[in-house]
Amino acid sequence: MTERVYTTVDLSKVCKVSLRTAIRWVDEGKLTSFRTPGGHRRVREADLVKFLDHYQIPFSVKPSGEKKRILVVESKRFLEGLLKQILRRSSDTHEIVVARDLYESGIQIGLLQPDLVILGTIPKGQEIVKFCRSLRRIPEAKSTKIIVLSEKVAGDRMQELLSLGVQAVIDKPYTIDDLRPHLFRVLGDPSRASH
Repeated sequence: MTERVYTTVDLSKVCKVSLRTAIRWVDEGKLTSFRTPGGHRRVREADLVKFLDHYQIPFSVKPSGEKKRILVVESKRFLEGLLKQILRRSSDTHEIVVARDLYESGIQIGLLQPDLVILGTIPKGQEIVKFCRSLRRIPEAKSTKIIVLSEKVAGDRMQELLSLGVQAVIDKPYTIDDLRPHLFRVLGDPSRASH
């Protein structure tokens, strides 16, 4: 298993400082770093922990926190490819698992306890509502967030989905730009929604 590394943006969030401050710490050598072949600064987890201890800086996120798990329910690989493209800079903090049908998704929900379920090409109409209702009955999945990608959803069905805790319903056909802001908002990182 490879050691986790942090970008300067990650550092600013962990330490609750401005991006400029995080960059200055690295540039002044206070925080040991290395550069990628593209010239981007990166800090190894061990160096960050040493820095935080030395300067007695409280941090808001455990440096070695678990990955956020995203379960994608789709029969094709289109959505999985889009998600990997959107999350390419944070692959060390997100894990994407694909279920090809609702049956497989039920098993994966039990095994993974995902942070987010994205319903793609499989559920239609009332099946979406049934799935969301069933998900909410599982104690371990009560806080699981849900995004639905669907054909036009009628007003009453939309209200029912929202009452079941669905965070976003995105109409098909959708693009990477349609999905990105909803994904980062639901994952708790709205600052990256437009990048």
